[in-house]
Amino acid sequence: MRRRFATLLVLGLTSAGAAEPGPIPGEIVTRIGQVAAIPADERLVPGHAGAWRMAAAQRQVLDSIKAHEARAAKPCQDVRVTDSVQAAPDLLETRPRAVHHALEHWTVQACGAARQYEVWYRFEKDKSRVLVADSAGADFQAELDPPYRRLRELAAARRQEEAGGGVRWLNLPLPPDTLPAANESSPRGWSADFVPLGETLRDWTQLVSVQGLPRSKSSGQALLLLEGMQRSRASRCGVPAGAVSLLPPGSNAPYGVVAQTFLVCPRVLDTNYAELAVVKAIEGPDWLYVVQRAWRLPAGEIDAVLAAAQEPRLAAEAFLDAVRLCDPARDRQACPSPFPR
Repeated sequence: MRRRFATLLVLGLTSAGAAEPGPIPGEIVTRIGQVAAIPADERLVPGHAGAWRMAAAQRQVLDSIKAHEARAAKPCQDVRVTDSVQAAPDLLETRPRAVHHALEHWTVQACGAARQYEVWYRFEKDKSRVLVADSAGADFQAELDPPYRRLRELAAARRQEEAGGGVRWLNLPLPPDTLPAANESSPRGWSADFVPLGETLRDWTQLVSVQGLPRSKSSGQALLLLEGMQRSRASRCGVPAGAVSLLPPGSNAPYGVVAQTFLVCPRVLDTNYAELAVVKAIEGPDWLYVVQRAWRLPAGEIDAVLAAAQEPRLAAEAFLDAVRLCDPARDRQACPSPFPR
């Protein structure tokens, strides 16, 4: 009898999450390896959803959770979200049509009781839906929907990996009005590029780039990578190679070093602009994380470009100060904006 009651709640919440199929606020339907979420325009809840779902999408889920609690055997109006996480890697169906699936776990306090909800996004152009279900009663819905079932399996595997201590989250608090421009994923690593609203990967003035590269067996990989980037920039741009600095490793100390450098090219070949970037490389137990914030400025002599670059460089360094790794199995406080992957 209890199982039947839970099933009815889940099915009811399916329609409560999105009564009519249609675009979900902030949706991006992408190919395998790409990020479905975009940075939030307003943070209504803590954790992943607050950082990577638009305010309207956060509100849609929150309203469904409140509606569920209001219909409970002991109705509750005092509902507060305490956490939200990306539960599993995203999935994509390609046939007969492209459908992007994502799963989040939302933890709430409802009249003093802690409960967890599963939030399943089904991104399909003009036909998207979101299902919000109490985790305790979602098994039946998963039996009906193979993508949902697979997401739950991946979520269980991710929890096990994180519990083992070998997985890190990357904190990435993107600047406002920043959108995904390109993403790739392969056995050789993954990457994502973000540009300001209205710009493209070909024609940008500011760029945030994130990469995950396979880890080598020895430490020092971050230093070697940034030194190589400096040599390459020096060769292409006719400027001396700059210094690479070692930063305090923080919670990353057991696994390697954190390094940072400033790259400048006073005139990119066959263009009329200069490029500058501050790059941070972090050696984690799972990946070498490389994050850069770059600018394009009018081309000129090196001294003039460096003078114009002072303010953008300070802004880039301030942004990268907040880019760090945290261990989800022990302490997530350093990652209020965990990068979705």
